[in-house]
This record gives sequence, C-alpha cells and structure tokens, in this order.
Amino acid sequence: MKTYVEESYDVIVVGAGHAGCEAALSNARLGLNTIIFTMTVDSIAFMPCNPHIGGSSKGHLVRELDALGGEMGKNIDKTFLQSKMLNKSKGPAVHSLRAQADKDAYAKEMRRVLENQDNLTIRQAEVSELLTEKLCDSEDRKIIGIKTTAGAIYHAKAVVLCTGVYLNARCIYGDVSEYTGPNGFRSATHLTDSLKKNGVRMVRFKTGTPARVDKRTLDFSKFEVQKGDVPVIPFSYSTDFNSVQKPQVDCYLVYTNEKTHQIIRDNIDRSPLYNGSIHATGPRYCPSIEDKVMRFPEKTRHQIFIEPEGLYTNEMYLSGMSSSLPEDVQYAMYHSMKGLENVHIVRNAYAIEYDCIDSFQLDLSLEFKHIKGLFSGGQFNGSSGYEEAAVQGFMAGVNAAMFCLGRMPFILDRSQAYIGVLIDDLVTKKNVEPYRMMTSRAEYRLLLRQDNADLRLREIGYDIGLVSQDEIKATRRKAENIHKEIERVKKTYLGANDEVNNFLLEHHSTSISSGITIAELCKRPELSYDILREVDPERPKLTFGEREEVSIELKYEGYLKREAEQVKSFKRMETKKIPLWINYEEIKNLRLEARQKLAAIKPENIGMASRISGVSPADISVLLIYIESKGQHHE
Repeated sequence: MKTYVEESYDVIVVGAGHAGCEAALSNARLGLNTIIFTMTVDSIAFMPCNPHIGGSSKGHLVRELDALGGEMGKNIDKTFLQSKMLNKSKGPAVHSLRAQADKDAYAKEMRRVLENQDNLTIRQAEVSELLTEKLCDSEDRKIIGIKTTAGAIYHAKAVVLCTGVYLNARCIYGDVSEYTGPNGFRSATHLTDSLKKNGVRMVRFKTGTPARVDKRTLDFSKFEVQKGDVPVIPFSYSTDFNSVQKPQVDCYLVYTNEKTHQIIRDNIDRSPLYNGSIHATGPRYCPSIEDKVMRFPEKTRHQIFIEPEGLYTNEMYLSGMSSSLPEDVQYAMYHSMKGLENVHIVRNAYAIEYDCIDSFQLDLSLEFKHIKGLFSGGQFNGSSGYEEAAVQGFMAGVNAAMFCLGRMPFILDRSQAYIGVLIDDLVTKKNVEPYRMMTSRAEYRLLLRQDNADLRLREIGYDIGLVSQDEIKATRRKAENIHKEIERVKKTYLGANDEVNNFLLEHHSTSISSGITIAELCKRPELSYDILREVDPERPKLTFGEREEVSIELKYEGYLKREAEQVKSFKRMETKKIPLWINYEEIKNLRLEARQKLAAIKPENIGMASRISGVSPADISVLLIYIESKGQHHE
C-alpha cells in the first residue's frame, strides 16, 4: 500500500516569483504558518526578462508596496547597479524611480530573506491539483489544500496562486518551439487541468524577451552613455540614504536603422507572430521589434538600451528589442546596428505563451468569487511586469491572511493608490492582452505621486501589522515636519527691498513692490522652495524627502485641492453598495450587454459598476432607481 506525505499549514503559496515572494512574506510576518512551492528553488525571485525594477508608473507601485510593508523596494536598494528618476522634465505626478538590478544578487538576496523568515517553509515541488469541496447550500466551493505531482497532500485554510508564466509555457523563436518556462526552467503542465475542473476560466497570453549578448563583442565607442543619478534616491523609505550612494554601472543607448528594418520586413513571414505559429495575445505596450517595424513604418529608427545583467556576468540585455524571429535573422538585425557589428548572442530572444485566468472571476480582494479561500496574484491574473506582480502578490497574500484570521478584506480603492487602480482595472475591465500599469490609468495621479506613498499608506501598513514601530514613527515625524514648514512659509513675508528684488531678477522672476509670502513666491513657475532658500534664513534643516513634499504641496496647492474634491465625489459612488439580493436579469430597462456584464462581474458598489466596459451612465441611472425602489422590500 502506497503512503504519501501529508501536512497542514495555514496558507499555501504556489510560485516563488515576485508575486509569490511578497505573498509568502506577508503571511509569515503576520504569524501564519506558511509554505511556498516552487518548481525549483533556483528560480526564487528570478528576473527572466528585463534587469531592472521600477520605471514609469511601476516605480509608484514599488514605493506603495514598500510603504505597506513589502520587500521589493528594500531588496533592489541592496542590489542595484544604477538608479535614475525618470520623467524629471515633467511634473511630479509622473516622476518614477527605476533601478538597474544585479539579477543574480537580487534573486539571492530575496531567497536569503525568505529562507530566514520565521513561519515560512520553502518546498521544491510541482503543484498538480487544487483540493476543494462544495459549500453547503451553494454551487460555490472552498479550498482545502493542494496535491503535488509526487502525490503529497498539503492542507490549508487558504491558497494563493502566483504561477507567473509557467503554466503550460511554450517558448518560441522561428521554427523552434519548446515546452519550457523562461530561461529554460521547467514549465508546470498539470495545474491548468485542475483549475478548469474547478470551473476557472483560463486564457492564453504571450510575452517576450530580447537576446542577451556578450559584452566583449560590443563596440562601446559607438554608443551613447547613460549615467545614473547623483545622488541616488532609494526605493524604500526604510533604506538609509547614505547606504545607496555608491559607484554606478553605465547603461548605453543605440538605435536601429533602415537596414535593420529591411531585414525584419524581408523575413516577417518567418516570424511566429505573423505566420500563425503564435495564437496567444501579447502586450500592446511592450511590442516586439518586428511589431514596432510593421506597425510604425514611418519610424526610421527605434531606441535600444543596452543594460548590464549583473557584476557577475558579461551578458548584456538589449532592452526594446524583444523578438521571436529565427536565430539567423536575429544575428543579421543585430549586426546591422552600430557597435553591434560583431556581437555574439549568449541567449536568443524568444516569445513565451502561457496560461492565465480571466480576472473577471476575482473580487477586489483577489479572492476567486466561486472558490472561497483561493486567492491569486501576478501574471497569472493577466498582468505583465515584476512590479505589477509583486503588488498583487502582496495584496492577495494579505487577504489570504485576513481570511484565515477572520478579519475584513484589505482593499485599496482608485483614490488611494496605483495598486487600487491596477486591481480595480483587472476585475472590472475586459483585458484582452497582458495588463500594464501606466500613469495615465490613474485619475488622481497628482495625489498619488511616488514621492508621497509613505504619507498615504504607511499608517495602513502599520494597522495591518507589516510596518514596524520605528518605521511608523519616522513617517509621522516626517508628516509633522512637512506640515510645520508649510505653515511657516505661508506666514513668512519678504519685503520689497533691493536685495530681494535683485535675487528675483537673477532667477528671471518679476520683482515685488510690496510684501509677499515665500509660499506665494513658490507658486511662480521660475521659482521653487529650494531656490528661495537664499532669502529665507530662518528655514529649518529638512531631509530631501521633506523638502520635496513641501515644494510640491506649495507649488501645486490649487490643483491638489481640486483633485481632492474630485476624490470626495468618487468616494460617494464607492460607498453606494450594490445589495447582494440583486438579480440583474429582472431589471428589464438595463441593456442586454449591461445585464450580462453586471451579472458576470458582480460589482460591489456603484463606482465599480460604472467602470465596467459596456455599462453606460444611463445603465447606472436605471440601476440606482431599481435599488431605491426595491430596497425597502428587502430590508
């Protein structure tokens, strides 16, 4: 008679990528007995594609995750090669931090954190089956555990799925098609069938990655050097500012040319994207180089950034040149570019197809609507990117913990965080391609800046139990210093004298004829809080972060107040709950598409319903009238 391993835990996390790491750490740190499964422990926090963390809008997500008590920001601060604040020529709403990572060091450091975390067990095994049972008097089910391919059974109160791009993964370039995960790691071939048996709707998406090339075969004299920022701004609010001031590694910029584009056009019939070999949908905002050339024929060149993979290797990453063209075509197009005439490829570019879910099946807590106790996060939910994955893993993990502890779900709305925008979009909008976070998706982006994530979210992280006493004290002290300084400069007047007017004229500002406050001067486009230091001798000593907040709050005061009023209106819609008793099929004045969408998604409130594609303002009016007219009958 065969016997199998059988163990019990509070929470099981499936997958140890960026989502899985955050999910496992959040549960273990909240005191829950947690086990994390991975196909191989060598892939923990592995970066299979780009070697950087952050970027436009993604930097916001990492800062918010850190403010709530996540790990990604701390980890990249320890292992970065170069740091840069993007979009500095634009307003503060779109400033985003990005750091080049030493990929090996990043993964090893995160693995070290997981291995030394109390209440956390790491297990290398393939999860093949979800164990569920039917709920009494309901068609819904609840999770009770998982089974591995070896037959081992692990019982749990909650399970968090963070499988990334590993489910039935297939890597493709040219005629080569291999059923494997990224970077040659083994794919997971059993779990999809179990998900389908449990009524989970699956979709198939695609992503891709560029080639890695040998640094020794590049002619760096033909590239534009891209330096990091000095001083370096850390991602984590807990990182000591001085600890990240270190020598940085250069990146480089090069361009494709007409010859490169002609090579691609001449061989486009050999691209799996164009000859029908790939059927899955890829990310619109991160297209392959062949997609760029074919979709934008008027472009004579495209930017390609050459980025180091780490201090331990000569591999360089060709950012912006993702492709699934055959190997010989890849060589030809790379050799057509300045500085790459003699380049050697270490790893070919390839596309990867994988199974993920239709995210309409999730609540805002990232729990499956019809399988209680089952949560999911990351690319498994139909998103793209390390940062999007990490914040979803964290939110799914925290909500799995809340589920086990009998506490209310933890939900951030669109007015609180980019994380709230991301999750709301995933569960209300039909995503026919991998979802990518962008600043334009956030309606209240002036309030949701990356610089103030700690002021917005630290208290919430503390209430959850994932932010320490020292961290919350530092944030409260920062908030108090900012408030005091804003009040001071609003009351500090400068007189109309020669010294002040000469100073203003030196900075291309108009002179003053009577007294004016420093706060009022800060609003002038040509002036700033920092510039006015010279005429403000009473100014207290503040940190960089405190000075930044004071400057932004003063300069954009009117815009911030206007956006805050918009948030109040939004909150009224969000607090108008849709009752559980509602039957959309009975509301005959609703258009058919609206009835179908509302019944499928089951929005929790009127605000959420209004953001569903296919639900019009007229439909919302009908819904409100129906709830009002039928409400008393159901009370």
